[in-house]
Amino acid sequence: MRTLITVPMKNPRAAKTRLRGALSDPARDRLVRLLYRRTLEFLGPVARNHGASLAVVTGDTVAADMARTAGLAVIGEPQDTDLSGALMAAGHWAVDRGYDRLCIIPADLAAPLATDMDRLLSSNAAVTICPSVDRGTNALLLSPPDAIRFRYGPASALRHLEEAQANGLTAVLLPLESLSFDIDTSACLTRALDVVPELQQACS
Repeated sequence: MRTLITVPMKNPRAAKTRLRGALSDPARDRLVRLLYRRTLEFLGPVARNHGASLAVVTGDTVAADMARTAGLAVIGEPQDTDLSGALMAAGHWAVDRGYDRLCIIPADLAAPLATDMDRLLSSNAAVTICPSVDRGTNALLLSPPDAIRFRYGPASALRHLEEAQANGLTAVLLPLESLSFDIDTSACLTRALDVVPELQQACS
């Protein structure tokens, strides 16, 4: 089966708004771009080991240039859309190019593990949802790539599960610790700085 791993990347000015009380805007920008770079570096070997392709969906020119420099495909993010709309575009892009599965990985994971990615990509369910610690959706694996309508937002893990079940699809919640640890709040940031000291320089 052909798998496309996709990383959605916002413009840093619109990302991590809940960290504004903890970080200056320049520090937030540096953190977002560092996490994005680390995510692409992490996913490159994962994609090769699984025979998958890797692409970025973004409307940010710097993020797009970084992806192209790394030899990755870039899927243009439609203007005036949210995360669900951007990933709907990625799903259509994947279907049009003959991919059987779409795996969505956020750009802000603090310390993802290849073993957790292996478990995710080994799933045979039509919809596999890796929830975040606050019941959102971090990683998501779909077969086919447009299997469900995306419903990102509060408690989206359950909403994606309900969407799959309403469509008669086999769906599973797959909690994976390293894929649940993103950086959205000051508490998450504090924990991340303990786990990944490299982030400290970006935040200073």
